[in-house]
Amino acid sequence: FIADLFANNPVETDFYTAARLSGVFRNVVIGLFSLASGFFGVIGLGLVLLGGRVAIGVLTGELDPTPIRKRKDQELEMPNVIDLMLNKKPGRRGGRKKGRSDDNPFGL
Repeated sequence: FIADLFANNPVETDFYTAARLSGVFRNVVIGLFSLASGFFGVIGLGLVLLGGRVAIGVLTGELDPTPIRKRKDQELEMPNVIDLMLNKKPGRRGGRKKGRSDDNPFGL
């Protein structure tokens, strides 16, 4: 499509530099489009092959599509990072020492 557009609409000028730059621009655009087409073609082929491999794995029982259920005691609890940064959890490292005043925001 792009090559036909450039072939049907050439730059007609007597200015040598403009004629040369239009040719360079045409080659760069066509080259980038062909390079992108090649990349997307290889990526598409890889995705099709990966989908086939996953389908074979599911059919043979190697891959199980059912989710793994975790018990409540195995769940990971994320700490409240803002409380840790503001030193609101004194049981952690760097917590406030006994006997220090609470009006110091830096915990010193």
